Amino acid sequence: MVKRRISGEPFQLILGKASFYGRDFFINTNVLIPRPESEIIIDLLKKFKSSESILEIGTGTGCLAITCELENISNNITATDISPNALKIAYKNADYFNIENIQFSLHNILTDSFDKKFRVVISNPPYISKNEMQQLSSEILNYEPHIALLGGNDGLLFYHRFAQIFNELVSDGGYMLLEIGGDHQKISIQNIFLNYNLSIKFYKDLQNNNRVVKVYK
Repeated sequence: MVKRRISGEPFQLILGKASFYGRDFFINTNVLIPRPESEIIIDLLKKFKSSESILEIGTGTGCLAITCELENISNNITATDISPNALKIAYKNADYFNIENIQFSLHNILTDSFDKKFRVVISNPPYISKNEMQQLSSEILNYEPHIALLGGNDGLLFYHRFAQIFNELVSDGGYMLLEIGGDHQKISIQNIFLNYNLSIKFYKDLQNNNRVVKVYK
């Protein structure tokens, strides 16, 4: 284990698990390692108290969707991912926590549509630009899935898509909670949603960086 850590492998992958919202989730190299910044989404969902149906895009480990169930935020949850191998981990975590109400499905949000609307859509989408990818630490580049990191040339690909499909995805009075890459993306993301006549509000993480955007009508 020491040799693996010295070589640069993240300690969470060595242990095969990572903590999220006070619970340990199974992980491997097919999913992003859960990070504390994403816990803000759970805190905001608790604050807003309007989550009768939730769709999570890019569930990875399933930590967000599963935590929504465990924290009694919602018992009507759909969680999707483009990666079959990621969904295997999500299923494993759901089984470990005895979760039966989450509907997991293979889905490509960039090309596929849904046949129903949701009150809340949450996502920690890929938001790293091509240039930023080259500057990431070897711990991330060598051990975490690039498909879950790279958000197009400028890192904004998924936010354009969310703005485009907001009306067909979110029910009346609903909203999206999306994690973003930080302060440097704030203006660009703001303009994307404003161009679709959508309202937005940003929320900061513990480091005082803009980390989550709420999108609503």
